Amino acid sequence: MNVMYAADDNYAEIMGVSIKSMMQTNKWCKIHFYLVEDNISRSNKDKLERMIIQDGNEVTFISKPDIRKMLGVELKTLRWSDSAYSRLFLEELFGKEYTMEKLLYMDCDTLIVDSLKDLWNMDVTDYIGAACLECMSNMHKWIIGAKPRDNYINTGMLLLNVKRWIMENIQDVEVEFIRKYCGRTEYVDQGVINGTISNRFMLVSPRYNLTTLAYDFTYDEMQIYRKPHFGYTKKEWEEAVKNPAVVHFTTSFLSVRPWFEGSEHPYAKLWKEMHDRTPWGGKSYRKLKNKKQQDKKRKMYMSIPRKIAVRMAGFLHAYVKPILYILLSIKS
Repeated sequence: MNVMYAADDNYAEIMGVSIKSMMQTNKWCKIHFYLVEDNISRSNKDKLERMIIQDGNEVTFISKPDIRKMLGVELKTLRWSDSAYSRLFLEELFGKEYTMEKLLYMDCDTLIVDSLKDLWNMDVTDYIGAACLECMSNMHKWIIGAKPRDNYINTGMLLLNVKRWIMENIQDVEVEFIRKYCGRTEYVDQGVINGTISNRFMLVSPRYNLTTLAYDFTYDEMQIYRKPHFGYTKKEWEEAVKNPAVVHFTTSFLSVRPWFEGSEHPYAKLWKEMHDRTPWGGKSYRKLKNKKQQDKKRKMYMSIPRKIAVRMAGFLHAYVKPILYILLSIKS
């Protein structure tokens, strides 16, 4: 199984936990990890390499391409690292003639809690890849040029058809899109993919990329909060919540991610246990920089009747957030 991660030094430890969890739940195969690194320290690279090799797997470090130079425009990534764009540049990373057929991309902020064998064995010959839908309103689609009936996927897990991606020059399509939007796309690379090729992905069960949203809201609340045009059925979603394969610790105003103090995520304890099995085990939790602000948001939300609070949060996310994004884009 060929697996790619991308990280800078700040996320190397968090990536290490995800990698460890993948190796523990996928003993059925040998894994070759391709780690796209953005100035990861020698110490952290040694820890990653030692951990992976000791588990009988392989690792190749690839330096992050100079994406800003390639694009010729200023990237406006806000809180994200440039590394987030790496998955778009497969030709740059592996070369035009590379013979790899499939590649599983995984975000660092994930915990693999079940085998990925069925996912890896999916036939994506006729697709760009396989992915899971993200719950997103029409206005978020509109600001990246997508239509209501277009797929909107979460790019935290992508099973990529590398041969088709390179053969069809998808990298050039993505570069053109980034330039069109002058280096600013909502949710960085996720906005790029959803504004160009999202309909060419095979859609798979949400259990392969179950985001924090699934634990902060019920299925019915999620429809109100995110206002998706379409998505998974209630049965599909609830079965995934009961039996996930990949838990994705996405940011949320209601939750704290497990590497920070005070996380109450249902999989926080398992994340910490896995962390303690890595070379970084025993380190204390990180401190959340905006903890006071997040506590204030959560307290305000919890002080309002739940039904009203969900609708208010939904209005802010579905309408106010994309409008602010447009205004900031015009300003910049």
